Amino acid sequence: MKIFWHLLLWLWCAQGLAAPALWSASKDGQQLWLFGSIHIADERLAELPPVLLRALDDSRQLLLEVDPQEITPAALAPYLRMAAGENWPSRLGAPLSAELDAAISQAGLAQLRPLPPWFAALQLTQARAMALGFAGEQGVDMQILAEARARQIPVTGLESPSTVFGMLASLPERRLEADFVRHTLDELPDMQGHLNRLLDTWLDGDEQALQALLQEDTGEELKAFIEQELLLSRNRLWLERLTQLNPPRALLVVGALHLYGEQGLLALLRQDGYTLKKIEDKVVY
Repeated sequence: MKIFWHLLLWLWCAQGLAAPALWSASKDGQQLWLFGSIHIADERLAELPPVLLRALDDSRQLLLEVDPQEITPAALAPYLRMAAGENWPSRLGAPLSAELDAAISQAGLAQLRPLPPWFAALQLTQARAMALGFAGEQGVDMQILAEARARQIPVTGLESPSTVFGMLASLPERRLEADFVRHTLDELPDMQGHLNRLLDTWLDGDEQALQALLQEDTGEELKAFIEQELLLSRNRLWLERLTQLNPPRALLVVGALHLYGEQGLLALLRQDGYTLKKIEDKVVY
């Protein structure tokens, strides 16, 4: 399993290509639109598709996974500390620690050494993506956020930054941090290939193939953590948050893998009494 497919749906697009469907969910006069996003892309994703902008124009609120304004050093600081006496060798073992350190040095990220290994691995992956020409500012999330602010449409996060960071910070106590770092390092050499594969899957709008990405080989415990905690449990939390907010008309833009499957947002909304339909089978850029 490619770990960061479930943390960052890293893709790129070009003019004339299709993407997964825009969905409508309605219940008791409430109207929601849902779109499975790209969190990071390159300059070829120059503008958002008209159908997505129309949904934003018809909305009174934009709901993202996290409100970026809440991602502050103070909010993340509690999760980026190691206990006194801890270091990478004590948490990963000497061989894996040395391998992570070498990768960090090669990337010019020596400042990460005092931070937890799982966070260093995340930063290493982001640095590699940037070296390949990708940036979060080109992702659907950031572009739609800018459009909402230009239209003075309120933006709300479905969770606080502490939700995911708290889950990732629990990797050591779950005895999964070394497995997480191991898979991260294994994925780096062929990141371009991983992106190509995911690009094709996303552009095809193939829901079953997106779900199948969860089934690729890795340790069963790490696989369960990613699927149950980082994906499915957050879906349920988001549905609770959506119930609390009860927006009359809102656009939800979240990572595409959160939409599908028996416990995806689409299924959970349907179980909650919403009527769902595809606005367009494939959104054209």
